[in-house]
Amino acid sequence: MDQMFRQWVLSKPLEGPLEPDHFQLREVPLPDPGPGQALVRVLLVNIHSATRKRMVAGGTKVGATDPTNFACGVVVKSRDPAFQEGDVIHCQAGWQEYQLVSSDDAAIGYPPVNELVKATNGTNSPFLYVFRPALVRMWSPSVLMDVLSTSGLTAYFGLRECGPLMPSDHVAVAGTSGSVGSMAAQLAKIAGARVMGFAGGEERCRWVVDTLGIDGCVDYKADDLDAELQARFPQGIDFFSDGVGGRVSEAALKLVKPNGRMFSYGSASALYGEGSGTGGPAPSIRHMMGITDEVEQKLRQRNIKAEAWMVIDFYHERMRAEDDLSRLMFTGRLKPITNLVEGFDKLPGAIADLYRKRRSGKLQVQFGTL
Repeated sequence: MDQMFRQWVLSKPLEGPLEPDHFQLREVPLPDPGPGQALVRVLLVNIHSATRKRMVAGGTKVGATDPTNFACGVVVKSRDPAFQEGDVIHCQAGWQEYQLVSSDDAAIGYPPVNELVKATNGTNSPFLYVFRPALVRMWSPSVLMDVLSTSGLTAYFGLRECGPLMPSDHVAVAGTSGSVGSMAAQLAKIAGARVMGFAGGEERCRWVVDTLGIDGCVDYKADDLDAELQARFPQGIDFFSDGVGGRVSEAALKLVKPNGRMFSYGSASALYGEGSGTGGPAPSIRHMMGITDEVEQKLRQRNIKAEAWMVIDFYHERMRAEDDLSRLMFTGRLKPITNLVEGFDKLPGAIADLYRKRRSGKLQVQFGTL
């Protein structure tokens, strides 16, 4: 095993657009795991849309890596009884080739989890656990870290908790080409509902319909978005899945029926802005999910069910969700939608492009193979 490994760090303060030269490559000594630790070779990292926001807000320091990425790795040395050499695990990791983990550590950037989640994972973090060998044999690290990680589980539990969905329901899914939205749209269609997505432009709308197999797509760049939505939902919206916020959400919310349901899991319109994450008081969970005070008032007026929660609250049911989602993929009813970039050296450009090109699916950077 090499005595050094590569690591990307933030090279300078972020002001304005994120560029590849905001990253600096370093070589650092390979650590030896201490008691209660395991050394993991990182195979793949998910890049979240909040990466730039963390840089702007100072969560990722100059000269440091971002340790909060969700990653798939293989254990190469272990002094932690929760992990054996050769285990393929889900963990949090920096932009680096190796990562030390410990089952005693809590998740970085998330509140403590309940005892049921600890018992399920055998660790103190919802994001640190061993993938079952059958799943590793069936699915690539890319699928493990998308459909069977936070994106797929957010869609799965969100539709269940904010549902139930019925075949008679008319469903609108904002952020349809995103990692959670693409799963939510497909799961809603599998439930038998009539599903409309959102995309910018005719070509993107065609991609959404053809790829996800849903009923139609609304062009959110339309001159008169309200009229476009009214034409698509003449009877109103029963269920609104919202991962966008902003103009699209405001327009769709007008058509959600009294006693309807809204699954709000994020506000991408804020995360992709150049000025996002510039400080201020910590928002509530509902505000983080794009439910502003104005939206709250509209929800109360029409008795619309809209819950705000974190997917980790349901991780004690993770294995059941993995089984259900695996079954749907195995039968071809559910398609993984990812944006996979291969090569450790490609990471800076891939992250910068996330805010310039808005490609479909979860951005993932693969460092190596099993």
